[in-house]
Amino acid sequence: MTTCVECGGPVKTRREKHYRYPECGLPDVVVDGIEITECRRCGETYTGIPAIEGLHRAIATAVIYKKGRLAPQEIKFLRKSLGWSGVDFAKRMGTSAETVSRWERGRAPIGSASDRLLRLLVAKETPVTEYQVDVLAQLAADDRPAKPARLRVTRGPKGWKFQPGPALVEVSK
Repeated sequence: MTTCVECGGPVKTRREKHYRYPECGLPDVVVDGIEITECRRCGETYTGIPAIEGLHRAIATAVIYKKGRLAPQEIKFLRKSLGWSGVDFAKRMGTSAETVSRWERGRAPIGSASDRLLRLLVAKETPVTEYQVDVLAQLAADDRPAKPARLRVTRGPKGWKFQPGPALVEVSK
């Protein structure tokens, strides 16, 4: 960029050795080597962060390996890194949207089981989208004795795969 997008004035770019990155939603994230462009006329500042998805993935990985319970800002950051709304996140975690809101605002601590589940979901790398939210929501309300699932598993060119839905217990080679 050679001119300011706002006023058309001249800009100067510098590399920030230790850039504080509060825009990610976490207060103490420092990123090395970020380019900052500033307009000399109006003072507008632009921050250039390359491969931002990879950066957020690295931050999420660092957060799930920290010792101690997740902080409210970390819970919100991880939820957003999975691409879920508060309501969808609550359904997948087996809790209410109000509970998630209390976790994220620091009104109630996240339970240890929920903390571990959230870390595992993030560790999986790919947000879980194949679960049917209705099925997960029913788990919390179902107090009948558990029975083993009926499964059909087949082997294809990419390995073993289960067939969702009702099936006989059958394994093909």
